[in-house]
Amino acid sequence: MPELPEVETSRRLVEKLLKGKRLVEVLPDPDDRIVFDRASPEEFREALEGARVKGTGRKGKYFWLELDRRPWPVFHLGMTGHVEVRKKKSFVKAWGRRLYSEPDRKGLDPRILPFCRLRMVAADGTEIAITDPRRFGRIRLAEDPEREPPISKLGYDPLVEFPSAKKLGEILAKRRAPIKAVLLDQGVFAGVGNWIADEVLYQSRLSPHRIAAKLSTAEVARLRTTLLAVIRKSVAVHADYYRYPKSWLFHHRWGKAKEAMTARKQKIVHDTIGGRTTAWVPSVQV
Repeated sequence: MPELPEVETSRRLVEKLLKGKRLVEVLPDPDDRIVFDRASPEEFREALEGARVKGTGRKGKYFWLELDRRPWPVFHLGMTGHVEVRKKKSFVKAWGRRLYSEPDRKGLDPRILPFCRLRMVAADGTEIAITDPRRFGRIRLAEDPEREPPISKLGYDPLVEFPSAKKLGEILAKRRAPIKAVLLDQGVFAGVGNWIADEVLYQSRLSPHRIAAKLSTAEVARLRTTLLAVIRKSVAVHADYYRYPKSWLFHHRWGKAKEAMTARKQKIVHDTIGGRTTAWVPSVQV
């Protein structure tokens, strides 16, 4: 699932390619009434076509385009959503290393690209697509994204604003849930998802089962420092998993394999905490 690093990488690419340009064609999948939320595909097209992109914004796992008129489009990539950029006859993903080849067909039907929900074409020919195989993502219109739900209900974004260790300790002191579950609460940690939470707890040497309110001052400070470091590193390498440090739990946490081990040959255990699969290392995390 795209988390903060993947979404921020996508936002930066979209801003780089579209800022200052006019959208001359906006091509939503006309049959999609799931991904397009609160506005029909046709209403979405009418809102965007002809508008100029002035910039972009993001908070948590949501990002949006800032246009020279309102409303603005807001995107959530869900579990399998992706931003893709057209390169000749192929589309390149904003993050990751896979390519989707475009079939040799005429026109700009949004269904040419597999699982495409939306294509936006700028006056200079730049083309951005939103793909989503499982359709858990959402595309919306908002007059003021940051001040409207669901974005207005999000908590602290580690790249935009984040509380001091003291303030974070005060927030966690009120939470009686396991720290893993609290890390996944978007009303507290906007943009943190399952793999980031596991990575941060592993590097912080904290058990995901620990009650958030019972963390010591030193443990809260360590958690905060590690969270910011993991996210900043992930964004710095454009969410390219192959460039994450080899010592990270990330490379070994998937699949629930009983024989799973870290790069340091530490046994990985998989539990369910807060309804989510959790990978952790009992020999390190206490």
